[in-house]
Amino acid sequence: MNKAFFWMSLILVLMLFSLNSLPAGINSKNLNLKNPGEIKEQKNLSLLNNARHSLTGACNYLISSQKPDGSWKDDPGISALVLYSFLLDPRYDAHGRSVKTIEKGLAYLEEFIKPDGGIYREGYRNYTTAVCLLAFTQTEDVKYASIITGAKNFLIKFQLDEEELIDKKHPHYGGIGYGGDDRPDLSNTQFALEAIYKAEKFEQRYQSVLPKNKKTLEDEKKQGLHWEKALVFLARCQNVKQVNDMDYATDDGGFIYESGHYDDKTRNHSYGSMTYAGVKSLLYAKVDKKDIRVKRAVEWINKNYTVDENPGLGDQSLYYYYMTAAKCLNALGDDAVKDAKGMTHKWREEFIRKLISLQKEHGHWVNSNGRWWENIRDLSTAYAMISMKHAIKTLY
Repeated sequence: MNKAFFWMSLILVLMLFSLNSLPAGINSKNLNLKNPGEIKEQKNLSLLNNARHSLTGACNYLISSQKPDGSWKDDPGISALVLYSFLLDPRYDAHGRSVKTIEKGLAYLEEFIKPDGGIYREGYRNYTTAVCLLAFTQTEDVKYASIITGAKNFLIKFQLDEEELIDKKHPHYGGIGYGGDDRPDLSNTQFALEAIYKAEKFEQRYQSVLPKNKKTLEDEKKQGLHWEKALVFLARCQNVKQVNDMDYATDDGGFIYESGHYDDKTRNHSYGSMTYAGVKSLLYAKVDKKDIRVKRAVEWINKNYTVDENPGLGDQSLYYYYMTAAKCLNALGDDAVKDAKGMTHKWREEFIRKLISLQKEHGHWVNSNGRWWENIRDLSTAYAMISMKHAIKTLY
């Protein structure tokens, strides 16, 4: 046998063995693989390995930045997003340290559970409850069932409607805000709707073991009303005159930050992160992809597709944009986006490459534009991890 051929064959075998080895403590359930220990044929082996390395570095960074009380930045909202970024897919923790990290973090969040079902400190009541609910549902652990149902019902209760003396003609009807005021916005609404959607899926999955009382049965009969109300608000955040009955609506197909008239120009025009948030919310509300609302918004996305900025906002809310866009495109089920010039983009690969290029030496991400807190490393890192974990899903 030729020596060069022998050594090349041996190196190839060792490389394949190392790539198919899994960290201790990670099983097939974590990986969602049909055959334990096996990985599907790689579509882009180099990119996948780089993504794994990037996520491992981010995981290590966030483990090291956790405070002794289990929090990140002593903030339940930021802590919940970090925990959610871990729980989406735990395979990238090579040393198994994230198990204790997650346990401590969830225990920290439990300290903020209120008698009304909300999970919050004081301000940002609805926002904090929504992101905490995302974290608890992502555990897929039935022991958190009462927490999940309580938080879900809390968010539905504070959706703006007749109970707050807001009728269907009001531009705020069906929306959800930070909490503590009467101004809803699409960012808070999309977080709340996603959390409610995930909680409802959780309840359906475990309905055979969850206790049911008279109130639970009554609530099930009402299921769907909050989605109908949300669709009213979503229509008034979308620039499609055929569905938006407000006089401020343009007709470019995209989504704006909040319904109504505002002087802030960053809020009253269509831009990237809100358009992706709007489409994702429509899909969770079971709006068909052929519906005019989805079709027009997808046209806007195709026309404005980019990984270099948040279209319409530049570097503002950039990592939030990556996270929301990856969730939306993943929900749409398409691996490619065709831009205004007719060029086809493999968005999963482009998102991963862009995020890797922006990652800092110690494994974190941070935005030099500090608007919406993206100068906080832990928050931007959580956003980036969530984005990459959604983008990487079909690369296995």
